[in-house]
Amino acid sequence: MPEKIQFVDVMDTAKKAVANVLAQYRMMLKVTIVTTLIALVYGLLQPPSYKAVATFILEDKSNSKSGLGALASQIGFDIGGLTGGNAGLFDGDNILDIMQSRLIVEKVLLSKVDSNSKTSNLTLADLYVNTNRINKKWSSEPNLANFKFDANLSSLIQDSVLYTLVQKIVKDNLVVSRQNKKGSIISIQVISKDQQFSKVFTERLLNQTSHLYLEIKTGNLANNIAKLQSKADSLQRSVYTKSYEVPNLLNANTGIKSYTVSEDLSQKDKSMVYTLFVEVTKNLEALKLSQINQTPVIQVLDMPKLPLVNQATSLWMIVLMGMAIGIVLSVFIAIYLITDKIK
Repeated sequence: MPEKIQFVDVMDTAKKAVANVLAQYRMMLKVTIVTTLIALVYGLLQPPSYKAVATFILEDKSNSKSGLGALASQIGFDIGGLTGGNAGLFDGDNILDIMQSRLIVEKVLLSKVDSNSKTSNLTLADLYVNTNRINKKWSSEPNLANFKFDANLSSLIQDSVLYTLVQKIVKDNLVVSRQNKKGSIISIQVISKDQQFSKVFTERLLNQTSHLYLEIKTGNLANNIAKLQSKADSLQRSVYTKSYEVPNLLNANTGIKSYTVSEDLSQKDKSMVYTLFVEVTKNLEALKLSQINQTPVIQVLDMPKLPLVNQATSLWMIVLMGMAIGIVLSVFIAIYLITDKIK
């Protein structure tokens, strides 16, 4: 028959195991101190992490057939066609990809940190390079030792460096997403080691996207308005000219007191020019109302404000985690040593 195991024997064995483990307290203390010191050093050397958040709602009224669009369609005007047909460009998640595009990010990086300063030409790209100590890596490169970014200069070196920075920022520092899948609120998050960079980059990214949206949505519309305005001005001058035009005499005899010809022709010309002027003016006013209806296109909800909160893990939390890891690790080491002695 197998030998019976009593509860008292189990308790005695457990007490002996605990006593043997506690007998290794010196080793456990040393391991815990080492892991705590490592955690302390890591916490002190841990780089700061500042997160700037901006939220906005994208407004797009050009897809709707209500209001002005319905009224214009009833009287024969196709405002959608006149605006350029770019309504779907910012639909869905396209806006998220546009905000992370190289075009937008490069324009933001090449903008000055202090746009009102006339003496400082420091760009956001320079600030990012200095903050992340990338410039120290460049010190050994002759072409990059004293390199500074310039928005007015286009060179192979600057384009190459900017391309690398854009990829790094989009991957490590920038997060653009919807707050929920079915909602229309879009969030921009920029996390970096410098709170000024995080704040300014977030603001400029939103402004550049808004500018691009306006340019795309209303660019063709503005061009059409300018062309129609020029045509309307030309027709208006013609109307005024026709109104005060004196018809030429076919017979210069001073005895003739009334004009016998060209009055009918003059009336037809006046009527045609006036009709064209009225139609062009209708189209022009419809386009102007459409342009007003499409702005503002981006409604800002929240913008980052200084000072930003440091998102890095608290030093005390890191120290406590180091102590906990040291205690657990030392217990396993003690158990291993005891087991090795028994063998």
